[in-house]
This record gives sequence, structure tokens and C-alpha cells, in this order.
Amino acid sequence: MAHGNYQKYTSRNPLQRWLIRRFLYRVADLLAVTAARTVLDVGCAEGFVASYLRRQHPSLQVYGLDRDLTALARGRQLHPSLVLAGGDALTLPFPDAVVDAVVCTEVLEHIPAAEQALVELCRVSRRWLILSVPWEPWFRVANALRFKNLSRWGDDPEHVHHWTGTAFRRWLDRYGQVIAHQIAFPWQVVLLDCR
Repeated sequence: MAHGNYQKYTSRNPLQRWLIRRFLYRVADLLAVTAARTVLDVGCAEGFVASYLRRQHPSLQVYGLDRDLTALARGRQLHPSLVLAGGDALTLPFPDAVVDAVVCTEVLEHIPAAEQALVELCRVSRRWLILSVPWEPWFRVANALRFKNLSRWGDDPEHVHHWTGTAFRRWLDRYGQVIAHQIAFPWQVVLLDCR
């Protein structure tokens, strides 16, 4: 069975493709602000975000990490130029301050110990984090409008955290300074200075 991330990024639905393009543009735009030369994409799955960032910033060194070995194998076939490795966001197998920026998109809402993951993300980054999570309650509303997860009022059964824009910023304030907080409906994307 295909990973949900794979289905999202390979959808033929024109609206979904447009939303994904807007989302990826926001992530790449925030990355440009950092002037990073090395990036770790934590929770990269098949590497779609990492591949997009490499295309937008050709001199960028991008590494991907995910615990889903099936998604990584598919990612290596789809994006053979990327370095994709297995690992867990809660115990990143890297030394401190190893990359200029860490990208972590659509991951934190799945992790019960999201605080531990965020500490790890800050630890391996020299300064910058680019994070995205669903923008609640609008993410659930959008799901319900397309008849997805109706018995859960649009809530994805794999999501253990649900952040409004204000709640996400407040949570991140404990780990650094929010430099930018943008909406790419139905997601929110944040640039965090964790120095």
C-alpha cells in the first residue's frame, strides 16, 4: 500500500496539486531567507520536499531522514540524487549543529512526544528550523468538505496534535524566535530561529 505522503504528492487532482505547489513555494521561500547551504529534511518520506528544495536551490546540500524504510526505498528510486537515510525524529543520528537548517513538514502532528522531537531538531541545526503542521481547525474543515474522515469530523486519525495558528506560535516561542509564520492553506509554515 502506498504511503499517504506519496498519494498526496502524486495526486492528479488539480486543486490538490495547486495547494501542494503553494505549500512547497512557501517552504522554499522561507529557506531562501536563511541562506542555508546544508539542510536536513526530517520526516522526508519519499523525498518530495527535499527534491523540490534542491531544484529551487541547486547548490543546496539536502539530506533526508525518515523512519519509514518503504517510503525511503521509493524515494531513492524517484530521486536518486538525494541522500535519504533511516532514522527517528526523537533520536536524530547526527552530532550537534551539523546542518544550517532543518526542515520538518507534516510530521510533528503525528508524534506524541513532539516536544522531544523539536528539541532534537534544534540540536542538529546551527540556527534555523522550517516547520509545518496542519492549520486547525481549517484542515479538518477542508477534510470534511471533501468527505474525508467524516466520522471524525474531518480529523486525520494519525494526528495526535492539533494546533491553531496562535497555539502553534505559542508552543514554538519556548524553543526560539518565530521569524515568519505563513499560511499555505490548509497548512501553516513557520521559520524558527532556535539559536
